[in-house]
Amino acid sequence: MPVREPSATGTDELARPPGRPPADHGRRWSPFGRADHIALASALVLIALASGVGFWLDDHGFDLVLPTPPLLAFWSPHVGWGTPLALLALLLGLQLQRRAAEIRWGRLLLLGWLLNLGWLVSLTLVDGFRRGWVDVLLDPNEYLHDLPRITDVHTFLSTFSEHIRYGDQPAQAWTTHVAGHPPLATLAFWALDRLGLSGGFWAGALCILVGSAAATALVVLVRELAGEEPARRLLPLAALFPGAVWIGVSADGLFAGVALSGLALTAVALTRGDGELTRRPRTARASAGLAGGLLLGATAYLSYGLVLLGVVVLLIVACGWRRRGTIALRDLGVVTGGALLVAAAFTLAGFDWFTGLAELSVRYRTSVASQRPYGYFVWANLAAFLISCSPLLAVAVVRSVAVLRSRADSTRAGRRWSAAPEGDVAVALLCLSGVTAALIADISGMSKAETERIWLSFGVVAFSGLALLRGRAARWALIGSAGTALLVNHLLDTGW
Repeated sequence: MPVREPSATGTDELARPPGRPPADHGRRWSPFGRADHIALASALVLIALASGVGFWLDDHGFDLVLPTPPLLAFWSPHVGWGTPLALLALLLGLQLQRRAAEIRWGRLLLLGWLLNLGWLVSLTLVDGFRRGWVDVLLDPNEYLHDLPRITDVHTFLSTFSEHIRYGDQPAQAWTTHVAGHPPLATLAFWALDRLGLSGGFWAGALCILVGSAAATALVVLVRELAGEEPARRLLPLAALFPGAVWIGVSADGLFAGVALSGLALTAVALTRGDGELTRRPRTARASAGLAGGLLLGATAYLSYGLVLLGVVVLLIVACGWRRRGTIALRDLGVVTGGALLVAAAFTLAGFDWFTGLAELSVRYRTSVASQRPYGYFVWANLAAFLISCSPLLAVAVVRSVAVLRSRADSTRAGRRWSAAPEGDVAVALLCLSGVTAALIADISGMSKAETERIWLSFGVVAFSGLALLRGRAARWALIGSAGTALLVNHLLDTGW
């Protein structure tokens, strides 16, 4: 079907009928359209309101346990020897963005991953080597605290749920983060310790290294669903993802790396892809499907809440069905089989996922969450989410909605042309699937505060919407999103 490329200047161009020349945007002071400005301003207002109301609630007897609402952070302006490295990463990102359309795909992916890894390390070192890296996971609330209690894997798994809630002997309960997640998260650090890589440095390095897979996996996912052009536009932006502030160093960054890799491999298995990957051998698809299923299964045993990424999986399945019909079901069976293998292994070892979730719900509602008012956090969570993804996420959401409306209007009118390219439609759906997962988590009431970190996986998926930006808008978005991370990291002590 013939398509027309939408303008980089805003969403209004999506509605321009064929034959009419585009508006003269040469004198615009901003590459963004009116809807973009409204979205960005609304995001900033939401963040300001969440901060102001949060401080007011704290002053009037509501203990939010948030030093700087809506974030779990302390006001602490500082610089570190990671500061010049982070600025260098931003400059390299701008250079990579200028050349992204020319570099061979494989090399571009490698450069994007290296840039993201450097970005993670540099932001971590802004807080100092010990404070920003080594000491983070040595906190008594973190996973390493309970590793000495694990004598063997079978006993750990079979009795794990018994120690989630406080009960009659609070001292026997797992520490905060161990109790708050399925056991695979703790087992990952236990295995690292058994390999002789003990302590905060190696645990932090694991989070950074695995977390660095998230941005690259997102770009691969976009390529599989939307094509190579939007993936190339997204890569520099994803490499400097602002949520990197919380990826290094936190286990949630590790979760994001595993989850996004699982989604990307699932897309490789189920969708037709693009370019030289259009027709993959059956064995390659099966291998990708099995690996994707295993990683998605592992994701469910790393974090209960990440099962909401099933929304994204449904989108991938729908794309596979649309492109390949019932043939995609065979590969879906392989993906499902991989995920079920992980579930079966944990169940046979003695851990019941649903029992663990039920026990966690009891502990959660009798812990600090009971002090945090739902009426505030149900919207303040979104402000924290916007900070983690940068307020430009609001622009991505508005553009995604505009793309889908344009496609729907074209379909209803029976037009042969569409104002939105197929790739943009796929990007829009992917962006909104990440936002949908976050909204479901928000409404559940099981995420009161700290969503800047807890929702990292949802944020990475939603960040794909910035691939809808082109030209000057994309360049300013890169500066704005990376600038958000630099401001947060240098003005606040996030504890991560």
